[in-house]
Amino acid sequence: MSEREIADFAAPRTIGAAPFRLAIILVPGFALMSFASVIEPARGANRLSGRKLYQWELFGPAHGNVESNSGIEVTARAIAELDPINFDMVIICAASHAESKRFPAVEAAARRVHRAGLALAAVSTGSFLLARAGLLAGRRCTVHWDYADSFREAFADVDLLNDLFVVDGRILTCAGATAALDMMLELIQCHHGRELARQIADQFLHGGIRAAAEGQRQVLLGAAVRNTVVQRAVQRMEATVEEPVSPARLARELGVSQRQLERLSKRYLGCTPAKFHAQLRLQRARRMLRQTELSVAEIAIACGFVSLSHFAKAYRRQFSVSPRQDRQMA
Repeated sequence: MSEREIADFAAPRTIGAAPFRLAIILVPGFALMSFASVIEPARGANRLSGRKLYQWELFGPAHGNVESNSGIEVTARAIAELDPINFDMVIICAASHAESKRFPAVEAAARRVHRAGLALAAVSTGSFLLARAGLLAGRRCTVHWDYADSFREAFADVDLLNDLFVVDGRILTCAGATAALDMMLELIQCHHGRELARQIADQFLHGGIRAAAEGQRQVLLGAAVRNTVVQRAVQRMEATVEEPVSPARLARELGVSQRQLERLSKRYLGCTPAKFHAQLRLQRARRMLRQTELSVAEIAIACGFVSLSHFAKAYRRQFSVSPRQDRQMA
């Protein structure tokens, strides 16, 4: 967190200070990996320091078990019992469902917490909940890349970034999964110094703590593709889904010949640039079919297809079902 971003919740904490109190709201369909990435760094800080630096309590929409997206349930208190005066920060953990289903109790709690002046964080699709609660208008935020297209369609007034996590005043958003680990390590580093955060990262075999602005897709692509021309080509194709660029134009923009681009694409991506771009557009269409209520025709246009028939034919060829059938099956 840069100096301009550091708010009271991230200020250095003195030896002997009371534990930093976390309220964690589990939204049905939450991801266990994201949940663990929030809890485990706090537990690690307590264990490695030999002091109770952090304490936490779990809440759900209602009292009882909250089911994760893997079917494993976690017991939590009812969110109605969450009193902001007892906590320093609230973290909303979500994943499946939150992009398309409303959770009024969670949205109301988010507004209540924000009015009380607490730091408020959202993990993965938790950003949808904050946006629906009216807390992200005009702000910067992030969401897991798999839901980015749906988020942009739904919330045009929010500045969506591709970062691992984003701090905008007292509101934090995180892409989820291991990005939540980086967000928590950054918070611990602000509270108790870089050395403790590094020790925790080492305990989880996490290596270096990734910076907030490290792009999600660049991280994923970089792990598999070491060629910078191909990396730039993929980034350009991802940015031009609505208005695809031709392989010839893409090659010119990258400063290579079309033949060289075709050769590199086949070597590192296993197909031509045109085919890879088509796959990106179809994958985006599938996400939008499953995550939004836009019509099939609207989705076809948003994904760069000139006609509904062309879209339906390409979709069936890629996924062996029609767009409407796929939406019904989701």
